[in-house]
This record gives sequence, C-alpha cells and structure tokens, in this order.
Amino acid sequence: MLAPKQFIFHFQNSSKKISMMLLNSKLKKSTAKFILASATSALMFLSCNNKTTEENVTADNETLIVATHGKVMNINLEQNKIQWQYQSKYNPEGNRNLFSISDSLLVQPFESGELIAFNVNTGKILWQDHILGGGGGNEDAVATADGQLDTAFVNTKKPLFMTQPLIAENNVYITSTNQPQSSDVPALYNFNKKTGEKIWIENLPTVFNLYKPVLHKDFIFVNSAVYLNMYSKNEGTNTSYGTFDGADEFPDAQPNQFAKPIYVQMQSDGKRLFVGDENGKFYALNFQDNNSLANADIGNPNNTFIKNPKLFDWIFDDPSISSAHSDGNAYLHDGNLLFAINQKDKTQPAIIAIDKSNGKLKWKTELKGIEEWRLVGDKIIATDGELIYLLSTDGKITSTIKTEKQFAPISNIEIDKNDDLIYATEQGIVKYEVKTKKFVVLLKQTFKKEYHDYFQVKYLNKK
Repeated sequence: MLAPKQFIFHFQNSSKKISMMLLNSKLKKSTAKFILASATSALMFLSCNNKTTEENVTADNETLIVATHGKVMNINLEQNKIQWQYQSKYNPEGNRNLFSISDSLLVQPFESGELIAFNVNTGKILWQDHILGGGGGNEDAVATADGQLDTAFVNTKKPLFMTQPLIAENNVYITSTNQPQSSDVPALYNFNKKTGEKIWIENLPTVFNLYKPVLHKDFIFVNSAVYLNMYSKNEGTNTSYGTFDGADEFPDAQPNQFAKPIYVQMQSDGKRLFVGDENGKFYALNFQDNNSLANADIGNPNNTFIKNPKLFDWIFDDPSISSAHSDGNAYLHDGNLLFAINQKDKTQPAIIAIDKSNGKLKWKTELKGIEEWRLVGDKIIATDGELIYLLSTDGKITSTIKTEKQFAPISNIEIDKNDDLIYATEQGIVKYEVKTKKFVVLLKQTFKKEYHDYFQVKYLNKK
C-alpha cells in the first residue's frame, strides 16, 4: 500500500522509479491544462454515494469475490470451490484497482487500461473496453501479428486506471490516470452499464485520479490532486459551482483549489459533499438547488477554498492529527463521518468519527496499527496484519483477535451471514468462527501480499 506522499510509477524491464511532485498550475475548466513534477499519493478507496446501485448485492450462491494480481475469482462458499476465474494477461504482477458490483454486474478496472464487466455468477464477460490514454482524443496502439494488443506496448502505458468505478443508475463512471511525464490524457469516462457504450469522455486536470467519483445532486464530482471538479451526469459538462473561475484573466491569481491534495474518498449524503485532504482535514460543502455554493462569485480571485472559509459549512481540523491514513477510506454511517488518521505525537493510528452536521469530533479509538480497515454493515473491522479488531460504530472495541502467521490476513475482512469473519491469507481463504473462536481453511490457494497490488474480497449472500 502506498504512503500518502508517494505515487510511484514503474516501467517494465527497468528498475528506475520516478516520483514526482504536483506543482501549482493555472487551470482553465474547459481545457484541463496542468503542470506536473511529482506525484503525491495513492491508495484504496471505497464509498457509498447517494443514488448508486451498489448496495445489498446478492448472488446465486453464497459467494466470495476475490481480486488480486490481475485475477478475478468467484468462490462458491457452499461448496468451497472456485466457480469461475479470469486472469488479465497484462496485469499478473499486480493491479492497484478495486472492483464495484451492482445487481449481477461486476466491473473490474486494470492498470493496463482494461475495464471488464462480468456476470458475477457465471463469469461471462458482458462487455469490455481497453483505454490507451487518449482521453477524449485519438489513441494509437501497437498490435501483434494476431491482432492483439502488444503486451510490451501496454506496459509502457501503465498505469491507466488506479481507482474504483462508480456504478450509478444506468451508468459506470471511472477516472483514468497515466504516467505524469507522458503526453497521454487522464479523463473521466461514462459507460452505459448494460452495453459498455462510451456515452461521454471529459479530460481531467491532473493524473492523480485515485478515488471513486461521487454522485451528488445529479452531478459527478472528481477529486484530482488539489482540484475538485464537477460534471453534469448526463452530458459530462465541466460546470462551475460558483468559486473563482478567472485565473487565465488574472496573471497573479491562483485557480480555485485546496491547500493540500484531497486524497481521501469523498462522501455525499445528498445534502452535503464531504471532502478530506491528505493532512486529515475535512470540509463540508453545502450546494444549493442549482448546485452552486451559497457564496457564489466566479469573478472574485479571493473566492477560493484557500482564501474564503465561508464556502464551507464547517471545517474539521485537529492539531493532533498528522495525516489521513494511507488507504484514504472514509464512510458515512448513522450521522457520522468515519475515517482513519495518523497522530503527531503518538505512533498509534486511530479511527475517528466526526459529526457530519457540525464537524465536531465524536470519538477516537487508537489501535496498535492499521493495515486494512473497513466499515462492513454496522461493524468496523481493522487489522494490523497480526491482530484483528472489531469495533462498534460508537468506537468501542468489542473484540481483539490474535492470528498466527498462517491465519494472518492479507486482504480486507468481510462478515458472512453468520457474523463470522472471512478473508484471504497467504495459504488461501479462511473463516474465523466467532462463537467457537476457531480458524477454518475454506479453500487452499496460494496468494501473495505485495506492495503493488490491491487485494480485495467481497462477501455476497445467497439470494
């Protein structure tokens, strides 16, 4: 998992690593001009957005979906066998992307630029696309004699996706990335959920598009480094929400942007949009019926997120916090905004809850360490790679489970229909039976935990 201030791109057949830093740039909304000199972060990202269709998904059998190293697997938990699996030939070394599921549709992006929609029960490919970094323009490709894309060529393009798709209504929205020094163009794509047809493409201001887009009041929001962009969901029009929009006409003015990269998964409750930055600050934006902010003034150079705090309903800023946790996860639950942080004067990270109505801290729970954490139903599950913590959503630790090496989790942890824990280890798929306090191996399978792979599992109950 990458630390908040690292976004490292790898070249095939080379040990060279390039870390680059994002410089301030003057951004014109219609043309997405930017200057990049370094990357600042990469992480995992999950969310629940209003009007999405990704909740309460079931399957034909009790199922665990597994994604790792460019492979997607459906494990039938009733028979403890692999129902189907797919391996991308372009991504065996790792894939820093997360899938999304809606109804019987599983959509998995790959760093190679593949976007594949599977039937979650059968593994049938319903549609697929392969972007190559052209954004809304033309794309060149190198093919082999049999007409397939050349693997070496594809490797030079990576990463093209490092995110998670948003499935909302009849659409799949996803952001792309690319090598900062390349001439490729990062973009926001809108695909038809049923057919895979590209409905529209809009270029983005930077390559740092690492999080699932958010649907808020019929607009799609994207956090791209320090920029927050808004697009009409049907046409993809890049629309102003009322902040300063005249940097090209004022030579010394900065375009509207946040002070720090907003490298946390955004959330929406339908009324407010909640935006977090890499330093652990959170902001609440309240959009009016026309999706403009209350203090709208596009011609005032001081009407920016940095210079005008009145643009926010509230700002959460705790001096004891040094940074947001590297995974960038955030959730809305029961009136609270949940996310994980690192502390300035303590080595222990913590999970905290902020009252979404006023931005006040509700509770903070310190843990020995956090490698993975998720909100699963009404429980918070975290692990430091050795201990598994179960927390209630009021911050109380209800159970601490010690795992021996063979049962140490290398994926996120899910909860099955019996409230048992299920996850991946290096030896296979394991269940921890809460009542008996026993570990049970459900499926023996060799898995690897690696820095450049997001290991994701998702439990689906039977219909």
